[in-house]
Amino acid sequence: MKQYRGALLDSELNNAIMEKMDELLAQLNPEQQKAVKITRGPILILAGAGSGKTRVITFRIAYLIRSKHVDPKNILAITFTNKAAGEMQSRIQNLLGSNHDVWIRTFHSTCAKILRGGAERIGIKRNFVIYDEYDQISVVKECLSDLEIDTKAFSPAYVAAVIDNVKENLAPASAIEDDTLRHIYNLYSKKLSEYNALDFDDLIMKVVELFKTDRDILEYYQNKFKYILVDEYQDTNRAQYVLTKMLAERHRNLCVVGDDDQSIYSWRGAEIKNILDFEADFPDTTVIKLQQNYRSTRRILKAASAVVSNNEYRKSKTLWCDNETGEKIVFFDADDSYTEAAYVARKIMELRLKDVSLGDIAVFYRVNYQSRLFEECFITYRIPYEVVGSLRFYERAEIKNVLAYLRVINNPDDAVSLKRIINIPSRKIGHETIEKITAYCEKEGMSIYEALHEIESIKRINTGTRKRIRDFTKMMDRHIKSQQQVDIYELAMQVVKDSGYLSSLSEDRTERDYIRRKNVEELLISMKDYVRERPDATLNDYLEEVSLRSDIDDWNESTERVNLMTLHNAKGLEFDVVFITGFEDGLIPHYKSQKDPKQYEEERRLLYVGITRARKQLYMTYARQRDMFRAGPSYTDLSPFYDEIPRDVMCAGYSFD
Repeated sequence: MKQYRGALLDSELNNAIMEKMDELLAQLNPEQQKAVKITRGPILILAGAGSGKTRVITFRIAYLIRSKHVDPKNILAITFTNKAAGEMQSRIQNLLGSNHDVWIRTFHSTCAKILRGGAERIGIKRNFVIYDEYDQISVVKECLSDLEIDTKAFSPAYVAAVIDNVKENLAPASAIEDDTLRHIYNLYSKKLSEYNALDFDDLIMKVVELFKTDRDILEYYQNKFKYILVDEYQDTNRAQYVLTKMLAERHRNLCVVGDDDQSIYSWRGAEIKNILDFEADFPDTTVIKLQQNYRSTRRILKAASAVVSNNEYRKSKTLWCDNETGEKIVFFDADDSYTEAAYVARKIMELRLKDVSLGDIAVFYRVNYQSRLFEECFITYRIPYEVVGSLRFYERAEIKNVLAYLRVINNPDDAVSLKRIINIPSRKIGHETIEKITAYCEKEGMSIYEALHEIESIKRINTGTRKRIRDFTKMMDRHIKSQQQVDIYELAMQVVKDSGYLSSLSEDRTERDYIRRKNVEELLISMKDYVRERPDATLNDYLEEVSLRSDIDDWNESTERVNLMTLHNAKGLEFDVVFITGFEDGLIPHYKSQKDPKQYEEERRLLYVGITRARKQLYMTYARQRDMFRAGPSYTDLSPFYDEIPRDVMCAGYSFD
């Protein structure tokens, strides 16, 4: 009787659970329901922008647990950010009404947890540390120093990019053709081993190595994760692709979710072919397209779809919605980049008067150095802002380095700035030397800059280092004297040239080096503007003003801020009002993409991402003239993507027709 009653109670509970799931599923559209209910075999969910993919993933996990009685421990859900993972955890908990044991993690945290349990099988101690990008660069610098390689010939950022590329592709060291780079890579790997450390790319590469080395561990995780979901699959690189395929090999219940039209991270190693070729890897794949958009107006969607449909390398799909038609896209033709920034600021002021929250407004640009004019203009207009996914212009390392030179020139007693620049760019003046100089200062009661002039009196410093310090001191003395004879812009130009800092930022090595140089050039342009507007200002005046710009919290008491970010950082976000700025050939699309059809299509996808971030209103701006380093004001061409946007969804402040 007890057994029968228990079975009856179980049956009633199951019926209640099924009724609850039916109520939840009723919230989904037919395609979303299909994506949730088909649980066996490989599944490719092509989720267009704003189509509710996060809801589908979380409902799918809840459905597996509640309706299919899958043990939560047998489910693995992989995301690309900790924020996304946290959001999924919260949503699933709300759906289930209780805690759960589903692994919802990023690729890197998943691999770290796996390695903690089995890393010793491949010679890694369980208490290994994980190095971030800064740590990685530090080790690379050690390697370059040990091998006596000039950082001008092989910049640490460039070497780190090569190392990342090798590991992302699971390639051996022998795949590196350049002998010097191969030696650096091998020494780098040796040092990490000695330090019992792994970098981010090691985490995935070492798990793949572990699985290939120890079949028992691979089978353990294959049996543990009977159901695997991967979000943003279009952003996976080679190593992530191989790892996913290995884990799903036994049960083949692999559900990948993504949108090839939003694949914009090839420069990080992401391979769009992973999602485009998924059906070739798994011929029995069920393909589900989520094409109903719940975010944007019809006009915004029409513009986005029209642009991205020009790409050839994509899956066919068309976004649609039941939302309102919405306002027309406003296109502004500015005389120059300064007018463009002022226009955006004035429009934001108008929106503010209409009670639009500043937090619901975003300004997008292609590259970080474009933010400078907007930041300065927003400060002038007293518009609070936040630079999302990046430092504010004057807080970036390369900008701080240039300003540190100027601060020492203005005040040689500024020990913090002096320590920052004495070895930037590399002069082989190491920490031990600085420590010896500092100890001498403390003993003699003088500043570090004064001690540099007495370098011959400081013991245990070799001849070569003494000479390099003398050269540095002489250079700084010249600039300290010349600050009274030249304006701020000319002084800064002399400093970045004489110090070798500008030439150390190569334009041709990596995207990071290119952007750093562009940021320095943008700083110099701003100094020229400053001198033109305030010809009588002193270096001290300029540095004081820059310090205030670096900390706008002093005058901003509001918690609401306009969001400033690159188009790449905008992915995954949404705003009521979006400004896409710098809509020019050379920026959108970026000039480096114009000789590569695949890169050119990625630039079009990047614009598609930008457009689909807007919920209610979209502005696009173009500057006919933009200041370029050395060349001065240069005329620009309108982006070729402009002609791909239907005219009936746009209105222009100044018409091109």
